[in-house]
Amino acid sequence: MNSFPQFIGSQGWSFTLNGAPQDNQNVIQEALKQFRKDQATTPGTTKLQATPAPMTPQQYINLLVQHMSLKQKLGQMMFVQFAGQDYTFDLPEMITQDDVGSVLFFQSNIVSKPQLKGLIQQMQKNASSGIPLIISTDEEGGFVDRLKDLDGPRSGPYQINTVNEAKNAGRQVANDLAYYGINLNLAPVVDVTNVDSNESYNGRTFGNNAATVTRLAGAYLQGLQQSGKVSGALKHFPGLGDITGDPHQDVTWLTRSKSQMESIDWAPYRSLLTQGNVHAILVTHEIVPAIDSNLPASLSPKVITGILRKELGFQGVVITDSLNMQGLLARYTETQATILAVQAGADLIMGGSDAQTVSAMLQALTQAISSGQISQQRIDDSVSRILMLKYDMGLIKLPSNP
Repeated sequence: MNSFPQFIGSQGWSFTLNGAPQDNQNVIQEALKQFRKDQATTPGTTKLQATPAPMTPQQYINLLVQHMSLKQKLGQMMFVQFAGQDYTFDLPEMITQDDVGSVLFFQSNIVSKPQLKGLIQQMQKNASSGIPLIISTDEEGGFVDRLKDLDGPRSGPYQINTVNEAKNAGRQVANDLAYYGINLNLAPVVDVTNVDSNESYNGRTFGNNAATVTRLAGAYLQGLQQSGKVSGALKHFPGLGDITGDPHQDVTWLTRSKSQMESIDWAPYRSLLTQGNVHAILVTHEIVPAIDSNLPASLSPKVITGILRKELGFQGVVITDSLNMQGLLARYTETQATILAVQAGADLIMGGSDAQTVSAMLQALTQAISSGQISQQRIDDSVSRILMLKYDMGLIKLPSNP
């Protein structure tokens, strides 16, 4: 009797894995083989009893996850940074050997239009699992404008005053990013600014009241995602609008009460989530005493699972802010923070700017799973959400019936 696990979809899809997935296999090719094999099987001789309806996106994502090794799954959760401007140094090891699924570009990685486009193409070509990479940057405009040397400066959120301006800004950013092969923009910022507490941060936001931020950020996100080639990520949850200091340099504190955060900081998230087009949210490194007085939000189950998932109902991809920010590193190593972030419910773990660090992060996760600190199901849930984001970006295509 076949002892390998069988998985049955809600519309009649049934597939049986022929042994444990291998670390070096092409996941897309293996899943397609299984799909074609099940389609060609004579009814009554295998688990497939009738010609099924076409696979739903979630059914196909489930099939991909089941064809992935643990190493490949953990690689999908890595959101790495790198030094340099070409496909050398640590990039080949991180992408080909460690199976990382997402890469973040900073301005220091960008030299010219041909260089950026060619480097991204080379990265995608070498994605060892066969699953395309998320390629990301922070293209907010204004003070955070990674592409300004290539495409010229663009207006920052503080310079956008109307819904049409916001939507057009999002649409133009998406066009520019898609040209290079960038498919995830870590924007819009939906922090509601308190002018008195954080004057240096005001230029990165759409305003100092929740209604304005919601209206303009929502229009920007709509324009950004209109083509279906680029997704946005709301940030910085739980909110940086009323903090003092810089989370890059120290773990900051958001001292508002929960009721204040619900009516101010979380109002844009709650409203935009009801529109159904929020695919990703970035959680930052700040302590919120009203929710969790011990752990930064990016590492806190009370914030990520308790507030973002359960209270606000977000089912998309949760991204941590970079784990190599100095403020966080003053309290935790990157490997410690990696374990805590995954335990808290985060999906994409940003950080790991060299191959040695990424390898250590992956090893720490593997050991945490072996010891029971993190369950296999917890990993599968994150990978499923990440692959669904890639499907929403058009990176993963559904197999079609012949």
